Amino acid sequence: MIFYFLTGSLFLLLMINSIPTALAEDFQTHMNEWNEKRVLASQYLLDAEKFLKEGDKAKGCSKQREASQYGIQATESLIKAMKINDSTDGLENFESGLKKWRELGDFCE
Repeated sequence: MIFYFLTGSLFLLLMINSIPTALAEDFQTHMNEWNEKRVLASQYLLDAEKFLKEGDKAKGCSKQREASQYGIQATESLIKAMKINDSTDGLENFESGLKKWRELGDFCE
């Protein structure tokens, strides 16, 4: 009986200790995705601007929609990271930014 109690206690202790580690890993994963996707979104926006200035609306709009998708993914990752970190001050601004990324993707249609 004591063996089962000790085994169960050890299991619970290991599970409790792994929760902060898992949250830290999730936070870092979301932050890495934020950084990666925001860089891609920025590059696609520059490409879209270039094509639109050259008069190629089809390629410009295509790049703009891709930028929108990466921007949405990046912002969603940042919002998730902020929630994991319990730092939700200014979250409304990022949710507003998410709306703007969606509008940007719909702009050329």
